[in-house]
Amino acid sequence: MKTTNFNDTNQKNSMNVYSVTKLIALCLLSLIGMISCETNDDADIITELPDDTVQIFGGLEYANSIIEARENAIQHFTIDATTGGTIIGNNGTQLHFPPNALTFLGGELVSGDVAIEFIEIYSRADMLTQNLPTNGKRDNGDIVSIISGGEFYINATQDGNQLVAETPFGLTAPTADFDPEMTVFLPEDCDRLDCDVVWEEDENANIQGGEIQNADGTWTSAYFAPLTNFGWTNLDRWWAYEDPKTLVYVDVPEGFNETNSAVYVSYDGEPNALAFFDTYDTDLDMFTEHYGQMPIGLEVHFIFVSVQDGDYVYAIQSATIGTDHIEIITTTQTTTEAGLTALINALP
Repeated sequence: MKTTNFNDTNQKNSMNVYSVTKLIALCLLSLIGMISCETNDDADIITELPDDTVQIFGGLEYANSIIEARENAIQHFTIDATTGGTIIGNNGTQLHFPPNALTFLGGELVSGDVAIEFIEIYSRADMLTQNLPTNGKRDNGDIVSIISGGEFYINATQDGNQLVAETPFGLTAPTADFDPEMTVFLPEDCDRLDCDVVWEEDENANIQGGEIQNADGTWTSAYFAPLTNFGWTNLDRWWAYEDPKTLVYVDVPEGFNETNSAVYVSYDGEPNALAFFDTYDTDLDMFTEHYGQMPIGLEVHFIFVSVQDGDYVYAIQSATIGTDHIEIITTTQTTTEAGLTALINALP
């Protein structure tokens, strides 16, 4: 596993927590320092290093990796639209389509074979590589964390023609511990595979609990949800954390910003949540979640990620959130997607 050091006169200790006053000082030092950063039209970052060489970090490769990860996760099934049918995903999720439930966009009833595309996401690593974090949007516009019971992409086509679910179809998601507060979250105006997702609660959702029988004869708790939408769906609940909260900033190595990298936070003890720092402050050159919703005293792991030259460039740092927290990432390593997946899934 390779290690790459990015030298920055402002980056002293990745575990330090700075006050707002020190944040301002940090920004002033950045302006005085000898390292400059420029963005061109292709979203490549050009950094002048101390030896006067030029390091270029492209953004297209990272963006493509997200779409590629989603495409690779698609499972393909075929059902008969007239008789309906049930499909079972690799992680045990079931989709049940009743007879004569699908129509073309013009309203004509579909018959014959139908192609079903299906993605099921239960792990933080899949959320990260596919950029599908558990960020939920409140009615007031605040972006806060939600706890997922599974994220899903579902689509139905016939001979390349998009279909519509005129009759609800059933989603059954297995769970180790049934949570009665789980409900359905949907993204706003997003029915494509490649769109950016922020989850919003579906006020009309109806989730019930029960059990499903596994292939070996055992039984597993499960959520049952009737759906009528194709595209992305998430089973979630709002995360209740009553302690005081703060705004958090993350300073990443020179040459990286929101065009070619991302920052996530995993909460220790919450394997079904992954927060995403959805804002990049161009004045401070730092990532932030910008709503001040990070709980003080929470034990977390910050995850920085990019893709360069076919490798995942990453850093994982443990921290306890303090008031006006700034996390500084100084050293990155490289690995494969499989290696990063193992590291993320091994976090507490």
